[in-house]
Amino acid sequence: MSSETSPVDVEKATGRPATGEGKNSFGKIIIALIVLIAGSVLIYFAPGMLKGAEPSKAEKKRDRVVPVTVATAGLQTVPIEIRSIGNVLAFSTVNVTPQVSGQLTKVYFTQGQFVKKGDLLFQIDPRQYQAALAQAEGNVAKDRAMVQSAMANMMKDKATVGQYEANLKKDRASLAYANLEKGRYAMLVDQGVVSHEQSDQYNTNAATADATIQADMKAIENAKASLQVDQAAIDTAKGTLQSDQGVADNARLQLSWTTIRSPMDGRTSSLNVYEGNIVNATGMPQPMVSIAQVNPIYVTVAVPEQYLADLRRAQQEGTLKMQALIEGRKADYVTGTISFMENTVNTSTGTITMRASFANQDSRLYPGQFVDVLISMPPKGPSVTVPTRAVQNTQQGTSVYVVKPDKTVTLTTIKAGQASGDFTAVLEGINVGDIVVTDGQLQLSPGAKVQVQPSPDGKPKTE
Repeated sequence: MSSETSPVDVEKATGRPATGEGKNSFGKIIIALIVLIAGSVLIYFAPGMLKGAEPSKAEKKRDRVVPVTVATAGLQTVPIEIRSIGNVLAFSTVNVTPQVSGQLTKVYFTQGQFVKKGDLLFQIDPRQYQAALAQAEGNVAKDRAMVQSAMANMMKDKATVGQYEANLKKDRASLAYANLEKGRYAMLVDQGVVSHEQSDQYNTNAATADATIQADMKAIENAKASLQVDQAAIDTAKGTLQSDQGVADNARLQLSWTTIRSPMDGRTSSLNVYEGNIVNATGMPQPMVSIAQVNPIYVTVAVPEQYLADLRRAQQEGTLKMQALIEGRKADYVTGTISFMENTVNTSTGTITMRASFANQDSRLYPGQFVDVLISMPPKGPSVTVPTRAVQNTQQGTSVYVVKPDKTVTLTTIKAGQASGDFTAVLEGINVGDIVVTDGQLQLSPGAKVQVQPSPDGKPKTE
């Protein structure tokens, strides 16, 4: 069946008779449509045809020589460093509370002031305590007088005992003489020289002397009993004196407590009571003021338990150091001494708490402040190290580009260790002497060719 359009068909379609000019216009339209379809097909299939003819982008990147800087892996001792956030704590804090009750008459410091040990802080009205002390001291004086009186009575009674004992000696001498005369006159009576009356007189004298001695002994016994009474009176007076002395000492102590002084060097908090307030020794809801000791001062920090073995080793060797960075500035730091390591690991956080003391003479550390903490300790031995800028985190893990002898690179996965300064220890994947790329990694892919350039510090390039 022919696809050509006859004049008769044109005539039927248009209602007008077909002419030679109409036939030529219709043919031109048909040719234009054929050219348009052919061009579209060419445009659609041309990229695929050209793609097979040109090299790929990956091939171009691999064939291109990339300028890089490199470094050689070395062997050195990299200290173990742990960075964390520490909290500054006061070395000690004392809450000042009254020990006696009364009206607060004077405050001798300003809030937030740095005070020294022994500085006067508060004065409580002392008058009632002064009166109590005066009364107690009066009782002490009276008791001392009683002791003196009792001792005087004892001395007098001791003198009486001495006098009675002297009389006893004298009367015993008289008895001896009377007995001698009694015996002599008894012999004379037997010889008929003297009369019985005379002999009886001497017998009476001897009996009288003996009775006097008995009286002297009783008098001495009574005097010694008086001495015992005097001693008891002295003991009682001394006991009363001691009791009243205790009351006086307590009154003196109570009076001293009306003057409140700083128990240590430190910085004062805000005041909770002011002049004119009544303070109470019991039941105060809050302290009058708190004093925080800031010289020295503590910094506490939580360290991951994975470092526990190294921390204990360094602490035993005395090589464990802690630095607190002031406002995070690396060049602005203070060094402290580790004073405490918690004896248990916090099971909820997996950390162990450490505390270091800092001299803080310039008061740069402030209680409650958060600081960056750097804990450092020496490792067990030297490690393979590469510049930290050579280490990358890729989809394959921690990696470095290693330059091979043919000036191509390979992406090598490593196990990175401790970083210190500009160097990172490599535990696995790199050997001493391997050449690693330190700059230009973004333009590299595995197998790329490189051209080693001089390092930024001007040193000769590494071949």
